[in-house]
Amino acid sequence: MKNVFDGWEAGDAAKDAVLTDVTHRINATDAAIVAADPDSDALRFYYEGEALAGASTWVKGYVDDGRSITGTVRFYDPDLVMVDKDTAALAYCADESKASDKDRKTGKADRTPVTKDSYVAYNSRLEKGEDGVWRTTVLESERGNAKCVR
Repeated sequence: MKNVFDGWEAGDAAKDAVLTDVTHRINATDAAIVAADPDSDALRFYYEGEALAGASTWVKGYVDDGRSITGTVRFYDPDLVMVDKDTAALAYCADESKASDKDRKTGKADRTPVTKDSYVAYNSRLEKGEDGVWRTTVLESERGNAKCVR
């Protein structure tokens, strides 16, 4: 599984710190799916509250279904708003047209046609911890959102 982050540099140290921690959170989520570990320490490190519960449930769904992921996802159009020094809102898009689920036992990937649902819009809330790490506290997604469809 590979993630590509297009345009995820803001040129501002505070904003770049948020974007960097979000890339780590996305990679941690995929690593937890590949490792079949819904209780991953990395998930608990980069998520909190409602978002942590959702991420654990998401990963557990893959595990329960005997599925994993493969391919490349491109993340683009990050729109970051610093609410205050410890809170941020980030919207971004994902192109999953070159990624797919795969059967964990056989390793066979599901090849599905590219549709508008291959594109996902995300909205998130992040809070800066005392350790300086930006953690996702709310994460919402919408497949096929017109903003992201290419």
